[in-house]
Amino acid sequence: MPRIVTDQPSSGKSLLLFIPTATNSGFVNTTWTTIAEAPDFSIPSSGDDGTVPDPSDSDRELRPGEVSIDTPLAVTNTTATTRWVEAQMLLQGSSGQAIPLSARVPVPGGETVYLPIQGLVLLKTDLTNTQPGGRLQVQAEVNNALQVIGAAAERQADDHAPDSEAI
Repeated sequence: MPRIVTDQPSSGKSLLLFIPTATNSGFVNTTWTTIAEAPDFSIPSSGDDGTVPDPSDSDRELRPGEVSIDTPLAVTNTTATTRWVEAQMLLQGSSGQAIPLSARVPVPGGETVYLPIQGLVLLKTDLTNTQPGGRLQVQAEVNNALQVIGAAAERQADDHAPDSEAI
């Protein structure tokens, strides 16, 4: 997801997770497809020490973002034949280490199965470069058979850094 330029990051913008219809008829492909990616936010500078300046605008600073998956991922098989689907999370950065979230889950023809990934949080905390944030990806056994849908919330990542003035 590209950098989001805004006055204030949302406290929890709702997202619908699915394969966009405009690019591939709404079906999961046989190659890994990203359906969610953690953003970062460019906001007006607060003047606080320790903030990361936005390299494209000296009057702005960067804040980490996250996408929190709120529901299981519903996978519907639109064919009469059982087909499998799998999901993975890629960690943030260029290396994007893959973490399997499911093995190949069979989806019977005409049925819907749910991948229990709710509670998963994708992060973008590395603000020193333009590498992607954490990503949720899906892949299917065959093209044009499986559709996915889920819900998530996009927001600024929680900052649990200690208060430097309290030390």
